[in-house]
Parts: sequence; structure tokens; C-alpha cells
Amino acid sequence: MFTIDLTGKIVAITGASQGIGKAIAEVFASCGASVFLLSRDKTKLEETTKQIKGKGGSAKYFILDVSKNEQVEKVFNEIGNLDILVNNAGVYFTSPLIEMDLNKWRNLLDINLNGAMYCTKAVLPSMIKKKSGRIINISSVSGKFGEPFSSAYNASKFALIGFTQAIAQEAARNKITVNAICPGWVETKMAEDILHDEKFASLHGIPIQELKETSIQAVPIGRYIHPKEVGYLALYLASDYASAITGQAINICGGVCMH
Repeated sequence: MFTIDLTGKIVAITGASQGIGKAIAEVFASCGASVFLLSRDKTKLEETTKQIKGKGGSAKYFILDVSKNEQVEKVFNEIGNLDILVNNAGVYFTSPLIEMDLNKWRNLLDINLNGAMYCTKAVLPSMIKKKSGRIINISSVSGKFGEPFSSAYNASKFALIGFTQAIAQEAARNKITVNAICPGWVETKMAEDILHDEKFASLHGIPIQELKETSIQAVPIGRYIHPKEVGYLALYLASDYASAITGQAINICGGVCMH
């Protein structure tokens, strides 16, 4: 029987207070992992930690802004040796390039890309020392094709895939795998915010009341992805069954992207 038991494994997940990160934390905890939830939102971290513990899981949290390397180093020093890292923290905004707010551009790259680099850099030494580890980066299908008015997000997610491939090759000799997951539309607050963004609708020439229906029509399977579906894919990549998979950017998008 195909089962995954993470008992004894220590896992850290960024952006874990809601959405995909929360779902991954719940899935991993249900398989016996000791989960550390990392996010800037203390209230949601407390709530998610309580929910996981209420179901018999092991969970603790740290307040962390992944764009601040000093905070990252401090938190991961406190966590200690880690078996699995999930770089999930991310933000989005829409803007024509000619109207780009450079501070928003830098902030998005600091969170979506630099944050993943800081966290990976912090955990790699201990993984190399014990010659074991899993690093999973949550990219996006937006890291595989460009979209108008999403240049900052596209740039960060394309770069995260390149980062994944490079570090996978650096880490492979130490039996550490590094992979990216590329979701399409997922049922999260971020997606809901986009689909209720009048600027996003206007730039794409779609009436805002039709935005959600139009986005679903673009998905061949005719629905959004549930966050836990991403969690189950992350669980597989974290398991011993996936020891030969590294440097990959795996889509989970209902057929939106097929490369």
C-alpha cells in the first residue's frame, strides 16, 4: 500500500498562515511531521496552529518576514536541523510596466524570490551535513509563460524556477532534492482578491462581474485547484518515493499549462 509517514520529520513552511501554505502544513502534520508555520500574520498563525493541534498534529509558529535575511537566520537557528523546507510565501499585484511602482516591484521580488533564497541558504548547511533534505519552492504557471500587467509576479516566478534548477544541481550530491510546484488558479484569498480587483478586470478588458467565470473557462478541467491538492503534491515530493525527482517544475493547474 502507498502510504507516506513523516513521523520524526521537521518541516518549515513559509506563508503558512493561510491558503496553500496552510493546506501544506495541515497535510504534512496529518502524516506525522512536526510542522513549523512561518508568516507575518500572528493572529492567523495562532489560529492555524491551534487547528492543527486540535486534530492531533504537532505545530509551532514563528512570526517571520522572509524578505528580512536577519529574521530568517534567527528563526532557522531557533528551529535547528530541518528535514523539509517549503518556500511558499508570496505576494501579487497587477500593473502596466509604464506605471510600475518601483517600491512595490522591489518588495514583491524581496518576498517571492529573495525570501526563498534566504530560507534555502539558511537550511542548506545542516542538510548537507546530514546528506538528506527536501526543498520545495511554490512557483506558479506564471513562471512558465508571460502575462500582461503581471510582469513583477512573472519575473519572480520565472526566477524561482531557475533558482530551483540551479540549487537542485548544487545539492544533488548530498542527497537533497529541490523542486518547484507550479499551481494555476487555486482557491485562496490571493486568487479571490485578484478576481475582485477592478484594476485587474479593467486592464484585461473584462467586466468585473464576469472575471471569475472567464478565469474558470480558461481551465480545461473547469474548476479551480483546491489548496490541499497542492499539499498532496508537496507531500509526495517530500517523501522517499520522490528521491529521484529533483530540479523539476511540476504543474498543478488543471491543464492551463502543459509544459
